[in-house]
Amino acid sequence: MPTVSRTVLIVGGGIAGLTTAHGLAESAASGDSPIQCTLVEAAPRLGGKILTEQVGGFVIEGGPDSFLSQKPWGMELCRRLGLADRVIGTNQDRRKTYVYAKKRLEPLPEGLALGVPTRLGPFLRSGLLSWKGKLRLGAELVIPRRRERGDESLGAFFRRRLGNEALE
Repeated sequence: MPTVSRTVLIVGGGIAGLTTAHGLAESAASGDSPIQCTLVEAAPRLGGKILTEQVGGFVIEGGPDSFLSQKPWGMELCRRLGLADRVIGTNQDRRKTYVYAKKRLEPLPEGLALGVPTRLGPFLRSGLLSWKGKLRLGAELVIPRRRERGDESLGAFFRRRLGNEALE
C-alpha cells in the first residue's frame, strides 16, 4: 500500500506554531508518513510574543520569561530542541517578581500562584492594587455567572470577574 503524504499549513510562528512544526518534523523523521509542512508568519521574525535580548550583560525578556518546570513536557521539549543546558533556573535567594505599575516596580506579593493570591496577608499589604482594587478583586467570589451565551474575550472575562485594576 502506498504511503500517503500529508500537507499541513501552520498559521503563526509563535510558540504554538513553532512547537507544532517541530512535532510534525519529528513525526515525519520517525517514518510515520511523509509530511509537507509550511509555516506562515505575518511578523518579520518568528517567536510571537517571546523575545529575549542581551543588553549590557543583562537578559531582557519581552514576553513570557518562564514556564513551569514542574510540567514535564516543557523541559522535555527543551531537551529535544537541545536547549536544556541553556535553561536558567530560579535563583532561590532572589526569587522575587516585579511588575512595573504606577510608574515604579512593585513586587508581586508572596503566595501568588499563577497570579492568584493564596495568602491573604501579603496580598493585602502589597501596593500593587489600591484598596478599592483589592476589594473589587475579592468581590469575584460573589459575582454571578454570566447569563449571555457566546464567546467572551479573556480581557472582558477578567474585567467582569476581577475588575479593571486587576486586569491592567
